[in-house]
Amino acid sequence: MLLVTRRQKDELLRFVERKPFSYELALLEGDASFSGLWVYRDDLTDLRVLGAIARVDPQVVGIQAVEDYSKSLKGEKAKSARVAYESVRIFGVTPSDGIEWPHVAPRLPSWREMEEGLVVPAVRRAYARGPRGQSRSTIYKRGTTRSMRPVVRFDLCTKCTLCWLECPDECFDPTPDGLYDVNYDYCTGCGKCAQVCPVGGCIVMADELKFENNESPWESYGRNPAEYIRWVEGKRGDEIVLPNVITGGVSTKTAGGSGERS
Repeated sequence: MLLVTRRQKDELLRFVERKPFSYELALLEGDASFSGLWVYRDDLTDLRVLGAIARVDPQVVGIQAVEDYSKSLKGEKAKSARVAYESVRIFGVTPSDGIEWPHVAPRLPSWREMEEGLVVPAVRRAYARGPRGQSRSTIYKRGTTRSMRPVVRFDLCTKCTLCWLECPDECFDPTPDGLYDVNYDYCTGCGKCAQVCPVGGCIVMADELKFENNESPWESYGRNPAEYIRWVEGKRGDEIVLPNVITGGVSTKTAGGSGERS
């Protein structure tokens, strides 16, 4: 399994499903490029992954073929595949490594269950204020695709509705007190909510690997607001990450707002 990441093997295995067989985990250092499914960051990921595949399984594609193609390109792209090829780290993974997968695995219907023609089941229509109150199609849960998730400081929220209105996947649920809960089962981590929120520090993107479940943040805030605020601040750390959903660039500010880089 090949991953583009800046994490170490032991960190990743806390979120990787345990398999009944041994295999190899190949790591290529880099940031998420396709995460969120809304932007493509032209950061050489495509050629770097091809170079990494050539290292992991040369029967799929050889490094010479990748280099021959990359040499027709300009700038850093011409040498990115070879650099990636040489930098891939490969580790062995045993059946005792990883976790029991907590999510429901998709199941394809058998031939006896298939219906005639093209059938798209309708989404059950319902609406209620509070966590998971809006109707959503259960077959489009994409929470496992993200590398970052939005965390909300409900005490700073002005109830402007922008996160609810602008979220491409309609992940925000209106609550009885006028706030907006996040349904992380459907959130892709695109960062649109953090971009449009007008209140500094109210919605920030945090590293997905810091979280172990998709529980309702609004319910956690209601149980103990002070403890929830401490929890949020601990999850986001010293930096606030604001993905630019137009260009794919990433802005990072210190929690105090003293620095920024793209």
